[in-house]
This record gives sequence, C-alpha cells and structure tokens, in this order.
Amino acid sequence: MRTQSMLVAVLTTATLASSAMASQSWTVDRYAPQVFDVVGNNITLGLRSSGFEANRPAPFNTSFYNYQGMKTTPDWLDTSAGSYVTIEMYVDSSWNDGVRAGMWTTMSNGNLTYPIIEYTKGTSTGGAVGSTEFTGFRWWQSGQGWTEISAAVATDQWYRLTIGLTSSLVTFDITEVAGSTSIFSSTVGNLGAHKIDNVILNAHNQGIAGEYDVQYRNFAVVPAPGAIALLGLAGLSVRRRRN
Repeated sequence: MRTQSMLVAVLTTATLASSAMASQSWTVDRYAPQVFDVVGNNITLGLRSSGFEANRPAPFNTSFYNYQGMKTTPDWLDTSAGSYVTIEMYVDSSWNDGVRAGMWTTMSNGNLTYPIIEYTKGTSTGGAVGSTEFTGFRWWQSGQGWTEISAAVATDQWYRLTIGLTSSLVTFDITEVAGSTSIFSSTVGNLGAHKIDNVILNAHNQGIAGEYDVQYRNFAVVPAPGAIALLGLAGLSVRRRRN
C-alpha cells in the first residue's frame, strides 16, 4: 500500500513539473517580443525589425528595452530552497553576431537578485559586437556581472539550462541534451534569496543581429523537497480514503 501511495506522489510531482507551460500564464518582461508562440511543450520567441532599438517608439527606444521577453511566476508551486527551473534551448548555427538568448530568473528576500544563463554570439560582456568577441554561454549573478564559460558549444544542438536555489547558493548547470553531457556546472552565493519568483525567456533585439527566432522546449519547475513530502502525504491520504 505504501509503495502505491508514494507512486501517486511521484507521478503528481512529475505532472506538476512537466505541465508548467500549460498551467502558467506568460506576461511581458521589459518589451514584448514580436513572436511568442507556445505549442505543447515547445516555445518560439521571435524578434523582428519592428522591435529594433531604432524602430521602437519613445520611451522604449533605449538600450534597456533591447532585451525583450516573457515571464511566468510559478507561485502555484513551492519554489523555496531546494527548487529549480529548467528549459531546453536550441543553439542555431544561422544566428548572427549580436544574438543573446537564454533563461533569466528573479529571486527575492527583500532585495531582488537575477541569476541568468545566456548564450551569446560575438558579444563582449561590455556589449561590443563582432566576430572577434565572445561566443558561447555565460552566466550572471547580481553584484557580480557576467562570467563567460570556456566550454565549447556545438551549434544546431539542444542544451538544457537549469537554475536552482539552495539555502545559501544559486546553482547553474548546462547540459548538452543529445549526449546527456553537462558542459558547465557552478554555484554562487544566493544573496539571501529565499525563493524563485519569476522565470523569464529573453532575447536581445538591438538590431545588429537582424531578425531571429529562439526555440525552447520542455520547461519545468521542480518544487522544493518539502512540497514533494506534502504530495506524499496527500497520496497516502488518497489511498487511505479509497480503502
């Protein structure tokens, strides 16, 4: 009986995590991307010329609004210490210099912190664009800025981006999906954050990179262990009522 009850909890947890895209609403972060389509487990975020910095109306024609994306608030799950968020993103060989695309999070405990994983092509941490500038993944933490990752990144591949929260740390992981190979894993202090507030899918639309699409899939929010324990109790309760 206990095994069956715990199975209910595990299946319920998996369902909650895997149905994140269907269950959550998405709202604009900074400036709306010109394309944002959610079909099943797949998301397309597209940037077009109408969103270029030179083409946006005032007061949106400043560099702050070059990042254009959509965010979701997973407040239907316990996203305190022990939780994490993950999504797969396709690194496209057709992208031009100036492309920036990734997953942002916001975490809070009075003061916001912004852990980010981003892929960039031909872009320095200072914003310079060109073929001699950095291409690859990089990560961000508030108070620290961008840190470039030296791992080689093959194009036309899916990568799983994961950001997690512990009682004292933010965790980062990037895994090449085809080979199930982690190409980067690291931690940094969480600056006192106690929960993951928002997940943001963002890309950069200054105009230098031209028009481009970013493909995402399999977004999931995995709750803190305490939430899973509560699901276990719920499963046990369901089983007892049936008996």
